[in-house]
Amino acid sequence: MLRKDGIGVLDVRATMEMQGGALVYTAYTGLLDPGPNAYEAFLNGTLPPRFRIRTAPRFQTSHADYLWMNRVQAYGVGEVDLTNASVSYGVYAAL
Repeated sequence: MLRKDGIGVLDVRATMEMQGGALVYTAYTGLLDPGPNAYEAFLNGTLPPRFRIRTAPRFQTSHADYLWMNRVQAYGVGEVDLTNASVSYGVYAAL
């Protein structure tokens, strides 16, 4: 969702398959910040090619090798690259 103040609000739910086949469910909210005029830029098709993204993921799993992830509150810092249709970010754990 892109608010009229130009901030994009994320609400993501996904299941990751880890090495060895373990499944880890993740849910996170976050913010995209394409700039103060992003709402109008979106309507006009003129969003900036790159802008920042911030997320706050949590994880759930019952797989013995990844139980430690159930205790993690993570913080993701990254960038949206519209030119290459990609999103990249680092995720950091607070144990």
